[in-house]
Amino acid sequence: MNQYSLEAQWSCLRRYMGLRLNLFRAMHDARFFVAEDRSVIATRAGDYALTVSVCFDQVFGYYYVKDCNWYRSDLSKLSDDEVPENARYDLLRHFRAVLG
Repeated sequence: MNQYSLEAQWSCLRRYMGLRLNLFRAMHDARFFVAEDRSVIATRAGDYALTVSVCFDQVFGYYYVKDCNWYRSDLSKLSDDEVPENARYDLLRHFRAVLG
């Protein structure tokens, strides 16, 4: 019998939530897809992708990371452990280039 854990699984991506994002840099970097409404950016490495929900802070005037998730090419959401280490490394390297 397969049981699912009721405990919350913390992702390594949680540390990026709330960080400032340079959306202009992401828009001009060929490794990123930016949604037309600028609410999501995504980068891909092989069969895996990292998606980032983006929000704009009206008070401070900058974009920031609202949420991050790993996905497989079949659009299934993945945990940290389900993404191969080399794909995780590449995706996070791309993502870190647009932080700040």
